[in-house]
Amino acid sequence: MPSLPVITDRVESLQHIIGYTFNDPRHAMEALVAPGNYIPGFINRMSGNKDLAQLGESVLKMTLILDGYEAGKSRESIDQEIKANSKNHLTAVGFNLGLDASVIVNPAQGRVVSTGVMAEAIQGIIGAVFIDSGYSVETVRSLVAKLGLGWPA
Repeated sequence: MPSLPVITDRVESLQHIIGYTFNDPRHAMEALVAPGNYIPGFINRMSGNKDLAQLGESVLKMTLILDGYEAGKSRESIDQEIKANSKNHLTAVGFNLGLDASVIVNPAQGRVVSTGVMAEAIQGIIGAVFIDSGYSVETVRSLVAKLGLGWPA
């Protein structure tokens, strides 16, 4: 289990990478913690970031649909954009941004961030920003753009 200073450093690194400063750093901590970790006083869920990842997956999809709708895209185009932002793509984005250095993996996995853990971390980060920002779609849109997800510019 990482120490508080290590977790704090990882949250600061995450904030720098995504260009968002959390009002409540516990949201960021939860987003970075893979299932199977327990960090007393900070993370009270053995499911780690899975709950935030579920939310983040839906928020990303909603953002892609909303952006497509507002741009007058067809349903087929919107569906293609959603498929393009698959877990494989999220994984690649996370590794390319160096987020693997911030993810707190299950001790049983060693220090390796698997593709599934990375995808869930990205989804968890999106969910965490959504909650932390007071459910701001505009803030999520900025994050999605910063991560290079979503519609091409």
